[in-house]
Amino acid sequence: MKKSMKALISILLCCCMIFSSVVIVSAETTSEYTSVAEYVAETEAKEDKSLQIKIKLSKVLNAVSNFFINDFLGTALNLVIPSSKAVEKLEDFDLEKYDNFYAGTENFIDEPQGEKVWNLGYGKASVLPTDFGEKKYAKGAYLPYVFGDDMYTDEDGVKEDLLARAIVMNDSSGRGNVVFIAVDAMGLANADVRLIREGMKDLAEKYNIVSINVSCTHIHTGIDSQGVWTDPIGCIINNIFSKNVKYGVERSFIESLVSGSRKAVEAALSDMTSGKMYYSQVDVKNYVNDRTAPISLDTNLYKLEFVPTDSEKTPTIVATFGCHPESASYDWATADPDKLLSFDKKFTADFIWYTEKVVNSAGYNFIFLQGNVSTVTSSRYYTGDGIDGNSHYTAVRYGYEIGYILLGMSMSEAERIALNEKTGDRLGVKAYEGQQDYTVWYKGLVTVEKEEVKPILNIKLKQFVVEIDNNIIALLGKTSVADNFVLKDKKGNFYTVSETGYLEIGEQMKVYMSPGETFGELLLGGSGAEGFEMKPIREYTGENIIIMDLMNDAAGYVANPANYVLAGLQYNEFSGEFDSDTWCLISYGKGAAPTFIGNFYEIFDSVR
Repeated sequence: MKKSMKALISILLCCCMIFSSVVIVSAETTSEYTSVAEYVAETEAKEDKSLQIKIKLSKVLNAVSNFFINDFLGTALNLVIPSSKAVEKLEDFDLEKYDNFYAGTENFIDEPQGEKVWNLGYGKASVLPTDFGEKKYAKGAYLPYVFGDDMYTDEDGVKEDLLARAIVMNDSSGRGNVVFIAVDAMGLANADVRLIREGMKDLAEKYNIVSINVSCTHIHTGIDSQGVWTDPIGCIINNIFSKNVKYGVERSFIESLVSGSRKAVEAALSDMTSGKMYYSQVDVKNYVNDRTAPISLDTNLYKLEFVPTDSEKTPTIVATFGCHPESASYDWATADPDKLLSFDKKFTADFIWYTEKVVNSAGYNFIFLQGNVSTVTSSRYYTGDGIDGNSHYTAVRYGYEIGYILLGMSMSEAERIALNEKTGDRLGVKAYEGQQDYTVWYKGLVTVEKEEVKPILNIKLKQFVVEIDNNIIALLGKTSVADNFVLKDKKGNFYTVSETGYLEIGEQMKVYMSPGETFGELLLGGSGAEGFEMKPIREYTGENIIIMDLMNDAAGYVANPANYVLAGLQYNEFSGEFDSDTWCLISYGKGAAPTFIGNFYEIFDSVR
């Protein structure tokens, strides 16, 4: 779709350029210049004018594309295809009675209280369905109807797994425990997050849990957790003719997510211990890149390191940075010569599994909470190292290197060399150092200080109804292909329930907990934020806030409405070219950004 769209629009842009060139040439034949500077200035002005014409043309084409896909095609499909029985009337819905929402700590504190120590517990459990290996499951983020029943085997001969990792933490202030769960999945609708919370409601009451937050690592090679890759056609047909609603996401997988998340939290509660927390961050700009204009990304890798008072207890590393774990999804064709189109049917947790292997081998627990993922993906030059291997092997190497960077942030080079030896030289420094394109992970790595974090844990969340003004996503929700809880008003508009939140861990980490994949310019500002009705997040708050995306929902891309396009072009000011853009096909719509960020600002203003 992207190539054909780009080709079509490129032809139109070329016509525009030819016309502009004719005008410029005509003007040049009649112009006289008194100096070279005058000629250069006029030429630059003409080039800028030509660029502005192309930008305006692309915006017109994007508007036409949005109209055709959303207003015409999407509206027509929604009129023709009826809703499933799961859709409810908006006027009958009471948000206050919608269960399994946890608002967080009642009040925010600025100084440690009580015993003034951190308490943290860690746990993890598999979320693979019990019949995995016997029953085939759809692979998320490939084409629909690609089924498999096997996981990759890692370099140590261990089968990879899909996991729920959990931490339970408090600041000993007596205001309650806070839970974070990271599930190896593409994304989970808020309705499924509430099912996970329902599955541990008794734990919340028993252990005074005031906030349960479910994040997805956002792997693109796991079991379909959003419904669109399993059986969308069969789901729609069933829900047109049957009163028994069929959901797109396999219920056996949802059951395993619920049970696995509970087991991980139970293990974390049993592991609770006191200790100190340390914070550090390092720029990993060589390991991430924004693949679509406007180019705007947070290139930092953030780490919290919990060190128990009891030296017999295992310390825990909490990591966050924005990056799509999709390195392993680039090899589509298999080695089977008898199939015209065949796809890698093995499941994998991508680089997350291998980052954890390195971190575990150094004696730490590990949890990854997805950061400001936007359209950011891994930059694989520094981890490819010129070594042959398929895309899965690239994910292996990327995961190892991120693990080493996490562990070695505050080390000297000598300490990093010792760490490399201790953990088995996973990247093959001894074997490959000196080879062309090979980059030794610890050479040139900046050493950063780690700061002790005061035991202050503040969190507040808000739930709200958001309109799904992207008619394609509304169709997936209203037919129960996706697991969104969908509401419909009398005018035929569709809505769902989502959440945003604000988190503070000590004085160092301040977090906007976003339900979608937030474009970086909404955080950082810049040219990509022009035309947005609100200030960028860091400008509005006056804080060095970071984002954790895909927290408690899977709302898709969250874009500046001024740049919102379902299938079109965005101007890349760094390359001077136009990038194809179809990301907002997966989004709640134009209204998502002002709704999400507006609700976040209300939270922020209420506590700060």
